[in-house]
Amino acid sequence: MKFKHLLFLLAVLLTSEYSKAQQYYFRHYQVENGLSHNTVFNVLQDHRGFIWMGTKDGLNRFDGHVWKVFRHVETDPSSIASNFVYTLREDNKGQMWVGTGRGYQKYNASTVSFEYDTAAIPPTASRLTADARGILWYISGRKLYRYDHARDITRNYTPPIDVNSVDVFHVTNSNILWIALYNGDLFRFDPATGALKKYDVYKHSPKAGTRDINALYAAHDGRILIGTSAQGLKILDEQTDTYEDVVTSNPNNVSLYVRDIIHNTGDEYWIASESGIYIYNLLTKRITNLRKEYNNPYSITDNAVYCLRRDQEGGIWAGTYFGGMNYYPKQYTYFQKYFPDNSNNTIGGNAVREICEDRYGNLWVGTEDNGVSKIELATGKITHLKPGKISHTNVHGLLAIDNELWVGTWDKGVDVIDIPSGKLINHFESGPNTFSNNFIVAFFKTSTGDILVGTGRDLVKYNRAANNFSNIDEVPFSNKRSIAEDKEGTIWIATSDRGLFYYNPRTGQKGNYQYDEKDSTSLAGNSVNSVMVDADQNIWASTEGQGVCKLNPDKKTFSRYTTRNGLPSDYIFRVLQDNSGNMWITTSRGLVCMNPATKEVKVFTSINGILNDQFNYNSGYKDKNGKMYIGSVKGMISFNPDTFIKDTFVAPVYITGFNVKNKAITLEDKKAIMLAKRVILPHDEASFSIDFAALSFTAPETISYAYKMEGLDKEWTHLETNRVVYFTDLKPGRYKFLVTTTDNNNKRGEHPAELEIEIQPPFWATSWAYLLYALLLVSGCYYFINRYHIRQTLKHKRKLEELQHKKEKELYQAKVDFLTNVAHEINTPLTLIKGPLEQVIENPEEIIANRNHLQVMERNTNRLVQLTNQLLDFRQTESTGFSLYFSRLNITEVLEDTYENFKIPAAQKKLQYQLTVPDQAVFAFADEEGLNKIFSNLFSNAVKYADKLIKIQLWGVENGMITLEVSNDGNLIPDEMKEKIFAPFVRLKNNEKQKGTGIGLSICRSLTTLHKGELYVADRNDGLNTFVLTIPGITENH
Repeated sequence: MKFKHLLFLLAVLLTSEYSKAQQYYFRHYQVENGLSHNTVFNVLQDHRGFIWMGTKDGLNRFDGHVWKVFRHVETDPSSIASNFVYTLREDNKGQMWVGTGRGYQKYNASTVSFEYDTAAIPPTASRLTADARGILWYISGRKLYRYDHARDITRNYTPPIDVNSVDVFHVTNSNILWIALYNGDLFRFDPATGALKKYDVYKHSPKAGTRDINALYAAHDGRILIGTSAQGLKILDEQTDTYEDVVTSNPNNVSLYVRDIIHNTGDEYWIASESGIYIYNLLTKRITNLRKEYNNPYSITDNAVYCLRRDQEGGIWAGTYFGGMNYYPKQYTYFQKYFPDNSNNTIGGNAVREICEDRYGNLWVGTEDNGVSKIELATGKITHLKPGKISHTNVHGLLAIDNELWVGTWDKGVDVIDIPSGKLINHFESGPNTFSNNFIVAFFKTSTGDILVGTGRDLVKYNRAANNFSNIDEVPFSNKRSIAEDKEGTIWIATSDRGLFYYNPRTGQKGNYQYDEKDSTSLAGNSVNSVMVDADQNIWASTEGQGVCKLNPDKKTFSRYTTRNGLPSDYIFRVLQDNSGNMWITTSRGLVCMNPATKEVKVFTSINGILNDQFNYNSGYKDKNGKMYIGSVKGMISFNPDTFIKDTFVAPVYITGFNVKNKAITLEDKKAIMLAKRVILPHDEASFSIDFAALSFTAPETISYAYKMEGLDKEWTHLETNRVVYFTDLKPGRYKFLVTTTDNNNKRGEHPAELEIEIQPPFWATSWAYLLYALLLVSGCYYFINRYHIRQTLKHKRKLEELQHKKEKELYQAKVDFLTNVAHEINTPLTLIKGPLEQVIENPEEIIANRNHLQVMERNTNRLVQLTNQLLDFRQTESTGFSLYFSRLNITEVLEDTYENFKIPAAQKKLQYQLTVPDQAVFAFADEEGLNKIFSNLFSNAVKYADKLIKIQLWGVENGMITLEVSNDGNLIPDEMKEKIFAPFVRLKNNEKQKGTGIGLSICRSLTTLHKGELYVADRNDGLNTFVLTIPGITENH
């Protein structure tokens, strides 16, 4: 038994070593890249395409670019229950369930929250599993439960086993349960019939320290793959009731601990173990063991692999205990990598320049930094030409001819190696019969068997018979870089400074193509790195910084292909053609596959699995099977374009972020932006950014996008790598944001992600505000129209009033003129009468008998004179005004004199006539004549209208003013007339019987105003009409 075990282990080791040549390249995601913890227990891809990873420190969601970590928050009941996440399952309704040390929670993608659903999954549930249809299975109590979320149906089963001892169980596509117990017993349970059958998968295996079964998987052929803790991988065939141990120990003869099993494609299954990843092929039984290699940046990062998951693109995710997450993109399998490391089976240098194949199936690789390596293509074994066998480790030319390998060195000439023995059999350096320059750049064997050698100066042909070289005069001195031949036998030579030369040894035809700055159809540049002839005999020239040029059939013009046509760089090193006619172009920024017919371009970079983006000069070789070998500055890649499968996967695009002022917004319904249909923003948040991602993990950095903001953009905007777009100061309104992926020809995806965005106007620009504005506008129009009409009416009224006033003024002026004329007419005869009367009166002895009559005549004559003088005074105030002469007056004296003048009229009417003045004289600056007129008119009115009493009171100077009050007990002046009586010709109706003109008070008011004083009728309830006169006064010593 031990011998068989050793033989099996040896077979596994040999198989693993052989399979090591089938390289697998992983991309790594660790804490430094955004993962929350390097211990990954579980991985899941949800129905939308996001990758979820359960770790020791939180749950991670990954979209290919951004990590979102969910951790427990003590103060947030909607957070995940624990940071220790060991189970991730998705049911048939797209609901993800998260298992932590505190039970199972469901993740609400709409609100980005976690919650328990004890009605679906009780707190006592364990061993939560999802079958291929998304039906959840779990154990609770002593029963097995089946939960169909889509139909909301839960069923329970009671198999005749202790379900609490279940270690793991697996549900097949035919709804059969395979259940493993802690003791290693394996059962097949049919829930439909209740049938239970036991299988012993340890009965003929070596005794194990533990019989734990950690993983079960039903293969496509019906067999059951069993992962154990101590005996690795087993396979059970239930049809024959037999099992076999596939691999039980790792290469170090340590028992193999299996943790997970998944199906990749076809007959290939991947097994996660504590000894790395095992890839097992059911049909060939080949086993490949992928382990951590310390000098290999593409190996897995840790041998303790806990979980595996195949994504929608065919890539495989491997979570480890110490090394984080490892991702094996399906596209990485296209490119095999050769680079120097510390192992023996690797090429010697980084800068791979020359590649050729010999007749023995060996691939020779010449480097510029470490000589020549030989790869045995049948076995993958790599050896090196030892130092001393070649003249220099800087190799620029290789050519395998029969049993010879020609090696061109930097400055040591040519070495010829015997391939079978590996010995140096010849060496050439510059000289008269060889070449003029030891810098060997290119070798070429023509269709006629001639060997051409290009150096830093000349082109020579080797003469085998004479073992010497002859110069080819058709090509002048220049730095040769590459040589090719077309079917006509024409030789084409690329130079570093003089463009492209050609010559035909048979016809003697020769020529040179160089750059002409005036001709856009000329060769694009004179520095040509390589030349090649395709299957259609087209000549392709790779230039240094001007793209690649194809000589058109007319042999006169070139077609140019540059970055304008989609190339990543215009620095072209080499062009190869595959079996489908596509041109593979090496550049300083990636590898290009171009369809010359459609001009369609596909760019491959290190993200797609090549070693690096910069390739090396003239480095490329295609073998007879169509496999290509291309050298770069970091090693060499090989691939066969015929094996490339067109990627038909269409990555779904999601909007993953919406930020205002660099802060994620919170929607009103707390819905995740990824699931939101609409976003409403206030006007002061009209500047924002939108994040998005296409859920493709093979090469997410190479995905190009196109977006459009409907309502703002008329055309789509294309983005190379940026996944964030910014909008600034959008106007209020409704918009729709669309984003999708694009291919290399800018063809957009058919299903863009959409988000409606509404920028609300400020309150002053809302519909209600505009309604208010409309109302205000209408009201304003009405107001202004009404005002206009009012103004027009008032204007018309004013015109009428002005016209009426003008007429009244004219009438008034006519009255004044009439009275003035009358006064003048009366005054003249009165004067003539008054003179003789005075003379007669002065001789009383002559007219004693008529004296009384003459005195009556005199009094009435005086009265008429007084009336005419008042009329003339009024005329003066209304036209030119008075000319006053102010002087310091004793107001008391002037008042007493006036008082004396009216004693007789007062006595005649038997009036009580009183004057009260201050003890001290009162002084003022005033016009004496004007003041006499004011006093006389006031006294005259008092005597005229008094009934029994006249009171005259003079007050001293108070607050700079002198006050005089003249009161009488005549008919009281109505309140409404107290101001009007100061207007000209205004008289009270009940006083019309009294003689007068109605202009005396008007004259008093005018003269008072000229004295800076006031004259008014006092408002008193003492039964008297009191006229109050105030004028500025002065003290006696002023």
